[in-house]
Amino acid sequence: MAGRIGANLDPMSTTRTDTDLVAALRAGDLSAFDAMHARYSAELVAYARQVLGGAHHDAEEVVQDAFMRALTALRATDRSMALRPWLYTVVRNRALDELRRPHRRRADATPEDLMLADPSPGNDPHEAFLRHEAFDGVVAAVKELPRRQRLALVMRELEDRPHDEVAAVLGVSRGASKTLVHRARASLALAA
Repeated sequence: MAGRIGANLDPMSTTRTDTDLVAALRAGDLSAFDAMHARYSAELVAYARQVLGGAHHDAEEVVQDAFMRALTALRATDRSMALRPWLYTVVRNRALDELRRPHRRRADATPEDLMLADPSPGNDPHEAFLRHEAFDGVVAAVKELPRRQRLALVMRELEDRPHDEVAAVLGVSRGASKTLVHRARASLALAA
């Protein structure tokens, strides 16, 4: 059985580094892309499921689309990159795009279904109160963050500044900027 499992693995996906795979892909070797997919697709689908809130089918579609975008981008540039974190960023961005997309309505939905599925949020005082309470909770949790995490999060998420600019303002590296934002998000998730 162990031999059979090993026989299904692409030798390139287990013996070559990410840098080697990127270089091979850029040289025209599409089997390098297959090796990247074999190496990272399962963990990226799991990550996409977390971002999307558990929808496995949507996560698979997001990852496949992200891999197609990654293939195009990798072939279009020769800049060096850390493949794994870059793929996670592509998947995250694609998943966030999917979350921002308005939900499609079923073709067979009745007017009553649509009214129940899409109530106007502005008319219910109780809903408005709950939204206000939730917003106050988020603001309080952000205030509790360490200063540099709070500043990095606000600059990145609310002001939409790139990590290079956040890093320059805070006097840290680009990687440290990303780490600060990640830790801030993780702290807010724990507080929720």
